[in-house]
Amino acid sequence: MEAVAKTQGLKGIIEWFIDIGLVIIPFLGTVAFLVFVLGVARFIKASGNEKEVKDSKNLLIWGIIGLFVMVTIWGIIIFLKGEFGFTGGVGIPQIKF
Repeated sequence: MEAVAKTQGLKGIIEWFIDIGLVIIPFLGTVAFLVFVLGVARFIKASGNEKEVKDSKNLLIWGIIGLFVMVTIWGIIIFLKGEFGFTGGVGIPQIKF
């Protein structure tokens, strides 16, 4: 019942998208971080093989880009959430078990 009442109206729909975004962003951030760590490991392992060094640098770059995008999206969501007065406080994205 509460989920139905929460999604009534435009504000409810926007809050629903914000809630989904704040759940998905930590997972995508974790994936970007793991890509970065994989790039570091492959870069260390490559040691001298030019093609593997280039591939591992690409992983490093895409990992950093992914982290930047996730932090930027998280910041925009938090800013808009506070600016337009939606419920909930400002928090750091976390994976809760």
